[in-house]
Amino acid sequence: MKTGPWTRKGLAALVAVAAALVFTPAVGAQATPTSSPRIINGADGAEGSYPYLVSLLQPGVYEKHGAFDAQFCAGTLTTPTTVVTAAHCMVDPRTGRFLAADDMIVGIGPDLNSPRLRVVPVAQVTVDPDYRPRLAENDVAVLVLGAPVTDVPVLAPVTPEEATTLTAVGAQVRVVGWGNTSTTTKQFPATFKVGTLIVFPDGACGSGQEFTVGGVVFKGFGSEKADAAFMVCAAGATSAGRIIDACQGDSGGPLIGGDGPAARLVGVVSWGNDCATSFPGVYTRVSAIRDFLQSMGAVPAPPAAPTQPPSLSVVPEPAALRIDFTPPSDAAEVSAYAATVVDPATGQSWNCFASPRKDGTGGCTVDGLVDGTSYEVTGIAGTPYGDSPAAVPVTAAPNPAAIAGRIVKVTALSNGRARFRVSPSLGAGLTVNTVNCRPVAGEGVRSGTISGATAIVRGLRPVRYVCVVHAENAAGASTSEPVRVTGRR
Repeated sequence: MKTGPWTRKGLAALVAVAAALVFTPAVGAQATPTSSPRIINGADGAEGSYPYLVSLLQPGVYEKHGAFDAQFCAGTLTTPTTVVTAAHCMVDPRTGRFLAADDMIVGIGPDLNSPRLRVVPVAQVTVDPDYRPRLAENDVAVLVLGAPVTDVPVLAPVTPEEATTLTAVGAQVRVVGWGNTSTTTKQFPATFKVGTLIVFPDGACGSGQEFTVGGVVFKGFGSEKADAAFMVCAAGATSAGRIIDACQGDSGGPLIGGDGPAARLVGVVSWGNDCATSFPGVYTRVSAIRDFLQSMGAVPAPPAAPTQPPSLSVVPEPAALRIDFTPPSDAAEVSAYAATVVDPATGQSWNCFASPRKDGTGGCTVDGLVDGTSYEVTGIAGTPYGDSPAAVPVTAAPNPAAIAGRIVKVTALSNGRARFRVSPSLGAGLTVNTVNCRPVAGEGVRSGTISGATAIVRGLRPVRYVCVVHAENAAGASTSEPVRVTGRR
């Protein structure tokens, strides 16, 4: 865990200065060292995981040597415009001054050596006004980015209610970062590492209580060192008894509780008694500084009910109306649709309900209606955060499926034409009403649209055809009995 903005190349020379300025960071080696090529005894970060993890880089070093040498701390993208990091990362260990926005840039991407690493300027740096360096209380700062990052998932800070479970004693949490992976030398990874930790009881984070994880007995910090009201203590152990911990370079990075959509930022890498020792690592308790994060706009706005209605498409069916829904444009998640059909003449109403499909659309049918009667149809989309406004009413009338008329008489004409006299096709809203003729042997259907009671079919060759009336409407389609016809030149 670095306590200030230094490059990896200059780390050893600045350790003593940093320790004198603030508090005892995780710097140096433990008495019985263990070494592993990862966040001390953690695991490699998988491609695409933890996309909200960002690196803090020194601009000048980045321009000359690249992100690997320029990285000095980590942070968490909590909204498209804000990064949460540690306050002590904002202290220059050589001068003790707080860093300004132009003293850093933010790197987005898992591999510090990758040409695909994206950098974003910082527009504003704000350290929690209640930050107490000597005691490491409220060790948090918020960076406002110079340009929004809208294509990267964010990690929401935990609420006090969520923290009750996510930071309970024994809860599993994860720490990620590019920090030192060795307790004896400087071994910094280009791609971030992941450590799985266990949350310690409050007594180990201010009352000196010991706690055992994976067969390893850890000592607890006394009240002169830690305060559980502001801090979370956590550490892990491998099956072989090796301690899992963050180290220099991980400062400001996230401590993550929960999984998938329920994952939350529960802590910020703050300090420790060296790296991977018999003491746990210490993290700023995010639930304790949530008010500051909210004041800085670093907490995503909670999802709200949609302000737009769903789109409706009404399809007439025999004695029924089918209502198809498209979700509101501003709905993050639709849990159900409800349609209401009203007879304006009587005031009688009917309802139907639909669950959304994978693509968010849905549909349901109201039956028991009267063909040819006009009804008003509207509907809403229900979400976990509230219902949408009702859609503008659509007027529609049920109607039976089309019933094709029949061919009454055929008159052969010259030039490959034939006139068909037909009986009327039935059904409201006909979209197709034609006479279709297909050769008895071969291909090539010839069609003529029915106008009134007559259709002219052209292009008939002197071969035998099978001709039918074909009718369609929104409720269905049908075809008449076939009639055999021979074309003429």
